[in-house]
Order: sequence, then C-alpha cells, then structure tokens
Amino acid sequence: MKIVLRLLNWAFSQVNRQRITLLVGSIALILSARSAWYNLPPDTLEAFGVSLAIANYYRVIPFLFGLLGLTFTIWEARSRVLRLLFWSGLLVVLLFPYVQITWSPATTFLSNNYYSQNARVDRHVERNFSEIQAQWKQNIILDDPDTPDASLNALIKSSGFFQPPTIERFLTNILGYDINFFTYISLNWAIAILGFSIYLFGLYLDKDQRAIELLGKDMKNLLPWILVGFIFLSISILLPNIIHYNLNTSYANGDYRFVQSMSKTLTTLYPPLKGDNFFWERLGKAGYYNDQPDKSLVELVKGLESYRRKDWVNAETHFQESLNLQPKNFLVRGYLASAILNQGINEFNDLSNRNTATAANSFERVLTVFPNHTEALYDLMLATAVGGKFDKSADIALKIIENQKYAQRPRSALLGQAYLHLAWKGFKDKDYQNAWLRYRQSVDDSAWKIVIEEEQ
Repeated sequence: MKIVLRLLNWAFSQVNRQRITLLVGSIALILSARSAWYNLPPDTLEAFGVSLAIANYYRVIPFLFGLLGLTFTIWEARSRVLRLLFWSGLLVVLLFPYVQITWSPATTFLSNNYYSQNARVDRHVERNFSEIQAQWKQNIILDDPDTPDASLNALIKSSGFFQPPTIERFLTNILGYDINFFTYISLNWAIAILGFSIYLFGLYLDKDQRAIELLGKDMKNLLPWILVGFIFLSISILLPNIIHYNLNTSYANGDYRFVQSMSKTLTTLYPPLKGDNFFWERLGKAGYYNDQPDKSLVELVKGLESYRRKDWVNAETHFQESLNLQPKNFLVRGYLASAILNQGINEFNDLSNRNTATAANSFERVLTVFPNHTEALYDLMLATAVGGKFDKSADIALKIIENQKYAQRPRSALLGQAYLHLAWKGFKDKDYQNAWLRYRQSVDDSAWKIVIEEEQ
C-alpha cells in the first residue's frame, strides 16, 4: 500500500501546467489523423480517377509528432532541437494546401468547380425565389453555366503580372490558401495546426520564465530557412509559368517541336497546368502543325472551338471522343459535362416547346460524366418537378442534401430548395406532418438538424 501511495505522490508531483499543455497538444495531433484532410464525394473521385493519397498520407506527419510529443511529455526534454523540430512540423502542415493543389490538380479542379456550381445555384435561387417556391415552376428559366474552372490555370497571362498589385495577389495565393479549396478541407487539418501551436506553447513554458528570450533565439535560427524555403517555392511556381508564357512567342514563330517538348516537360514540373485549357489547346495545335498530331488534343481543340460558338452538340461529340482517347484528362471531362448541361438548359428554357423529359435526360447524362454535378442535380430536380414526378424530384433532393455534407458550410439556398421538394412529396403522399416539417427546413436552417437525425 505504501508503494502505491508513493507512486501516486510521485505522479502528482510530476504534474504541472507545462506537462498538461504538452499532453493536450500531443492528443490534438494524434486526433487530427483520424480521417483524411480533404472531403469530396467518392463516386466523383472515382469517375475522375482522382486519388486523395496526399491528403491520406499527409496526416501521418502530425500523428508521428503526437507520439513524439507524448514521449517527451513523460520523459522531460526541452532542448532547442525539439522546439525547432516542432516548428518545422507546423510549417510542413501549413504547406498542405500548396502540396495538394500542386501535385493533385484534379482535386483542385473539382473543388473549384463545386464551389462555383454551388454559388451559381444559390444566385439562381435568390433571383427567382418567388417562382421557385411556386409548386409547378412552369415559367422558371435556368441560368447558362459558366465555362468549367481550371485547377489553377497559368498565373502569368500578360507582362502586367509583374506590377505590384498582381504580385501582391500572387504572394497571398502562393500557398494555395483559396476559399474554393478550403470549402472542402477537413477540420482535422485545423486541429493539427492547433495541436502544434499548443505543444510549442508548452515547450516555451519553463521554470525560468525565459519564453520570450527562447522564442527570439528560435526565430533567429528559423527565419533564414523560412526565407530560403519561400524563395524556392516562389521560383518553383514562377519559373514554369514564365516558360509557359514565353512559349506563346515560340508558337507564334512556328517552333512547334519546341512547344511540344517543353509543354510535356512543364506538366511534369508544374502539374496545375493540366487544368489550363489554353495550355492544352496550344499543345494540340502545335502537334497538328508539326505533323505529329495527338488525336485526343485535336478533338479537344475542335470541341473548344464548337463550345465558343455555343454549338453544344458538336462540342459534346468532340469532347467525348477526346475523353475516350485520354480518359484521365479531367479538364475534358469538365467541358463535356458543361456541353451536355447546356443542351439540357436550352431544352428546358424553350417555353414555347418545353420538353421536360428530354431536358431531364440531358441532366442525367451530365451526372454519368460528372457525378454529383451540383447544377445538373439542381436542374434535374426542377425539371422532374415541372414534369410532375415528385417522387423522383425528392430522391434527387436527398442526393443534394447528402452532397452538401462534404462542404464546410452547406449552401442554405440550395438546401432550402431540396427540403422544399421533399415537402412536396410528403404533401403528395398525404403525409402532412412530415410535409410541414420538411417545409420548415426550406425556410429555417435551424431545423435542419432534426431532418438529418431523422434520415440517419
């Protein structure tokens, strides 16, 4: 008994605010590795051949640091090396957006497009709220979709890029801190940053109260390396973009062979250029004029030309052929989905000869190319409701609600319409209590939780 009491007394004597802080930081780091740091619908990822391997493997870093932190929480070690190691870990975690958008451009392409699709649908709801609330929606007009957003696109499009305002914008975006990207980032990434911050705070809590002095010395050692790293990152982004911009001159001079070889090198050095339609179009034309045509790129060029003329049928034909030849080109898949969507919108907006079944078929075809396409789901939900198919409209509404769970902040206008369509189904089925509950969801987001729990 005395031995147990001595052990307890020793354990309590070891507990202090520094150890508690380090323990909390270590636990936060370990918990941040519970799931992937990026969330997108799985069937969309599968259709685009996108892997979240970077997001999955990146979380191993805070997990290892969490185990290391637990070790040094028990066995006291507060050296400068340990502090600099955890500072390095924090910086590596902060670079997660940069690594993700640079080496997984298809993921960025999806997040950019989902964000813009959600925004356009929200605007449509807000502009047409009174008509959309009407049950039959007979006179509603759909908005034309914008051109698919590139993954990052070329940063340098003119010599004016090097003017101070543009350089400032570049510096703020160099690490990938973009609202489109952050819409689908996991909270676990923020927990990892918090865990590193708490642990570092604990490391500077010492008995001699020298936290400020220690922090100053560490920053003196770290800042030169941070500056070197920032310069390296800047060069790694700027250099491929400068070469890409200067290839316009080589193309204009007819040096097509050089344009071809250098463009292929650039996609390896700077993968985000794979999401630039102008980059692919120039490469396709250079190969054609150099008598070394890449048929998939030739079809892409033809599709882009038809797309600009708003010849959606021919655009679909060329994009589909290009995609068949190069299934991993996510930009082609995005354009193909947009061309088909435009066909459905034209069919739906023809009030004098509206054919909701044909329009719905086009929207469904979009979903086979681009699963969970927000605009296609929303337009399909409207088209089926106008056609009187409220059961099918409700099924689509449930799909929209499910997809919004992947976003950090669900779109209230879009979800409001989805819940409204569920209310119509309840009313049609004479389930008036459920219909009233669903209708509440369409006008009061504070009641969303009730419906979500009910569905679960």
